[in-house]
Amino acid sequence: MFVMIKWSTFLLLLTALCISNSSNAQSCQKTDLGIKAIVNSTAIEIQYYTPSTVRVLKSPEGRPFTKESLSVIKKPQKTPFNVKQQGDLVNVRTAALNVVLNLKTGDIFYSTANGELLLKEKREGAQFTPFNDAGNNTLTVQQSFVLDNDEPIYGLGQQQQGKMSQRNVTLHMVQGNLDDYVPFFQSVKGYGVFLGQLFPHGVY
Repeated sequence: MFVMIKWSTFLLLLTALCISNSSNAQSCQKTDLGIKAIVNSTAIEIQYYTPSTVRVLKSPEGRPFTKESLSVIKKPQKTPFNVKQQGDLVNVRTAALNVVLNLKTGDIFYSTANGELLLKEKREGAQFTPFNDAGNNTLTVQQSFVLDNDEPIYGLGQQQQGKMSQRNVTLHMVQGNLDDYVPFFQSVKGYGVFLGQLFPHGVY
């Protein structure tokens, strides 16, 4: 998943160990581009591409993401960032974007450098459900977000349901003759989210 602010793009990695002050919290590893952590059996990696573009990778623990993306071809760029931990919360900040990972629940929220909340994940985090796809053992993936009550979102391709805002719309994103889906949406708040493929034969 990519979160893009002001319609630009970004990525990041890191290398020391950050340990929480809370005895129940889990640890994270700083990399050259951001951080890595395992929370509730989910491996999470936050990578910055630019100060305003971040990539978030999630996978079940022990099943690392190794497949080359066909849609994300940009390589990570060295981006200045700071990491600060307070209790269960790890803050990864650049000059343009602030990403906070909760080491207890695994949810992430995104805000501007000035502290304006852009987007947050629901507390249940990413969910991975095994299924057999025509002989291929794979996973369906679910990730939910919390939007502002009056926040419209746009995009997700071309549909025939006659609505511009995609709020409260259920879409079965299978390409058709008159429906052309793109797994990207953008908000009037100035950010965009691109949902990339996590597993072969999986959910986009």
